[in-house]
Amino acid sequence: MSFHDAGRFEAVFFDVGNTLVEQANPGTPVSELRTVVLPGVHQAIEKLRTVTRLGIVSNTTVMTEQDLRSLLSTEGLSSCFELVVATADLGVHKPSPLPLLHAASVMGVDASRCLYVGDIESDAIAAQAAGMEFCYTGPDLEWALLRYFAEPTNALTRAVHHVSEPEVEFGLSLQEHLDQLVKPVGSLGSLEVLASHLSSTQRRHFPRADPAAVAIFCGDHGIAADDTVTPWPQEISWQMSAVIASGKAASSIFATSTNTFLEIVDVGLVGPKGVDGVRPERIRSGTDDLRSGMVMSYENAQRAFEVGAETAERLVAGGSRLLCVGEVGMGNTTIAACLIAYYTRSAAQLVTGRGAGIDDATLDRKKRIVEEAVNKVPADLNVFDVVSRIGGLEIAAMAGFIVAASSLRVPVILDGVITLSAACLARELAPWSIKSCIASHCSSEPAAEVALQYLGLEAMFNFGLRLGEGTGALLAVPILRAVCDAVTSMASLSDLA
Repeated sequence: MSFHDAGRFEAVFFDVGNTLVEQANPGTPVSELRTVVLPGVHQAIEKLRTVTRLGIVSNTTVMTEQDLRSLLSTEGLSSCFELVVATADLGVHKPSPLPLLHAASVMGVDASRCLYVGDIESDAIAAQAAGMEFCYTGPDLEWALLRYFAEPTNALTRAVHHVSEPEVEFGLSLQEHLDQLVKPVGSLGSLEVLASHLSSTQRRHFPRADPAAVAIFCGDHGIAADDTVTPWPQEISWQMSAVIASGKAASSIFATSTNTFLEIVDVGLVGPKGVDGVRPERIRSGTDDLRSGMVMSYENAQRAFEVGAETAERLVAGGSRLLCVGEVGMGNTTIAACLIAYYTRSAAQLVTGRGAGIDDATLDRKKRIVEEAVNKVPADLNVFDVVSRIGGLEIAAMAGFIVAASSLRVPVILDGVITLSAACLARELAPWSIKSCIASHCSSEPAAEVALQYLGLEAMFNFGLRLGEGTGALLAVPILRAVCDAVTSMASLSDLA
């Protein structure tokens, strides 16, 4: 993996705010702007400038080219860029491709042989329209570019190839710091373990739990098309996605109360498309009946993982440094039981629960269906084959999400049993990805404890939750924020002297 791969580009263009430097608050006068260079920027620019030409294309309302150069010059970056385009000078702004095409024209390069690096989706849209390749930034620009150059076309492949073990020296260093604070050693208990875990995952001396985002993936299951395993109709899932988007569901209320950005992604709902506030990534309208032996195509399964990986990259590029994951989908406790039974080699009787509250007769039928479905799946299949037989679109997307977040060194807070089944898939794809996960709670579904043990995770709390939608994960956010604040703000023993 090397920056020499960037030599295939005639030029690499960059956004500025939240890509090269911290974005200033809207309305800040130009004279009061301060340059805070983001991690990995200097390293990336120094390496890139030896193999290709560099330029800047940044959306601005009042800042001119001269203002941008002045801003960057304080950190020695201005001279690295052959061209600086401020859209205020052009009168046209991204997502229009015209600023990028203008930059390519001025530099005399072919737009199709250029790369644009940015932090938000409008940057990606502009690059695509201009015929340029696009790379999302991340917590460390150098790392984000190295990942991209190694695998430019597929977010999931990029993620799988760049998941690595957390760097425990950061956690050990943080623990030493914690031991010097004004408290008895170890007196914050598991919270100290969580703080060290965050530090090791993020490769930071002092961990962050802000900004946070939650991705809720939505998909339905053919086994729930009638009352075989649940009395609830499939259209409930579609309706719930709309309620969440309206801000009136538990998950959206929790997201608001914890100041967590909420994204809802339709990967496989049954119902009308185009719900306001729901991202349209539908691969197909639900899966086929689990009893048929094949719930989706291999290609559908691959695409679901990819949607999840793309979502993680987009949220991380937008600034999220802590991710939560959740789901909506009728019939998904049946599918989760299948996946957990398959990977843990557990009996269906032990991992199949009541889901949304089924009666004894339905539970017995559900257990038989899970047992029969799992028994049909040969051992040691790859994850895409497994998902195509006994999986779900939203579960596969969550697995891709987990792996991509881990590869970007961003922790993921898991929710209930459905997210744990996704974590089992992530573990098969990239074993180290589980080291980036935090289990928020232990679901009342029996498969939850089995999966937690298999994954080597310990739940933060147990409130008897079984709602899904990322609710448990969201409740963990303020706890982790409090821990991070304590790490940076508590007095030390030396302050008492």
